Amino acid sequence: MRMLVALFVFSLGLPAQRPLGVSGLEEDAPLTVSASADATRLLVDLRIEAGWHVYARDVGGGDPVRISVIKGSGFEANGELQMPGGVDGKLTGSVRLVQPLVRQTKGRPLRATLSFTICDPLQCLPPMDVSLRGPIEPLRILLVVGVRDEHAARIEAFLRKRGFAPSVTTYAEVDLKSCDAHDVVLADSKLFRENRGALKHALEFPKTKSPIVAVGFLGTELIEAQGLAMTSGYI
Repeated sequence: MRMLVALFVFSLGLPAQRPLGVSGLEEDAPLTVSASADATRLLVDLRIEAGWHVYARDVGGGDPVRISVIKGSGFEANGELQMPGGVDGKLTGSVRLVQPLVRQTKGRPLRATLSFTICDPLQCLPPMDVSLRGPIEPLRILLVVGVRDEHAARIEAFLRKRGFAPSVTTYAEVDLKSCDAHDVVLADSKLFRENRGALKHALEFPKTKSPIVAVGFLGTELIEAQGLAMTSGYI
């Protein structure tokens, strides 16, 4: 399925995640915190200084790390917090926490609190609460098709249902400004015999700064015309 392959690529490397504001961390805390999110996941990255640790679970030391999504923020937790198991329940070095989310109200920013206790072999600092906040807008996708037909409408509906914000244009109409205005450009392609003159426009496709996911015959021609030497293949 072409669309499933394209969405698999999105999950690997395209910029769906939006950075969040982080506040409330003590200036001399022996770690740094950064966070980003999309409509389905909150990612929190901890970089813990050597000799210090936080807890993945209750082992009789400090309170385990946890994330609380604030009620009324437009989102709710959609499952358990995911994190490494650590060694003896202790997390050290670089740690990624993943909190699944579900959107409840459009237009409201995500607000959450990261809570933890950080310790070294001799002491635990007082428990810390760090605020995470920011707007989470849907990924803007420019869907480029040969013609606006039922096939294009199905793809647009597929994307919109899964939380993306798609716009539709054709190979004959697409321009650099519209490509650059979107987070991702998805260049679709029907079967070879159904392209009906779109090949010329694919070869002249704008050289946008936005990532392009190009599929099928037209996608192959588009990528070659862009002068790219390496691409991902199909499953």
